[in-house]
Amino acid sequence: MRRFAVVSALCILALGVTLYGQDKTKTSPIEGTWNCVAHGGENGDVPFTLYLAHSSEGYTGTVSAPQGDTDLTTVTFKDNQLKITIDTGDHNYTLNATLDSGKLAGEWAADSQKKGSWEGKK
Repeated sequence: MRRFAVVSALCILALGVTLYGQDKTKTSPIEGTWNCVAHGGENGDVPFTLYLAHSSEGYTGTVSAPQGDTDLTTVTFKDNQLKITIDTGDHNYTLNATLDSGKLAGEWAADSQKKGSWEGKK
């Protein structure tokens, strides 16, 4: 009887360790590299790449565009809604998008004046 209790306890412990390891390695659906295009700007369609990462502290990332590379100021993702702000010192950008079927689609604004749409996929 005692042997059964010890074996049962070890099995439960092994299962707990396995589940803990699985939860720890889960990634966010927006984490990774996104190839994107902004529409509606004065220069026509502009390609850019978003690099998004997730950690216990939240989301971080960078954007790479023909104009240069910069860190994202804030990134939030909740209920399939992505919100990004970028403060370059010269301009403030906001990007909002919905994640649907593995694709991002939404709107962007520059200095709250210029606006357009954007989309991205991994």
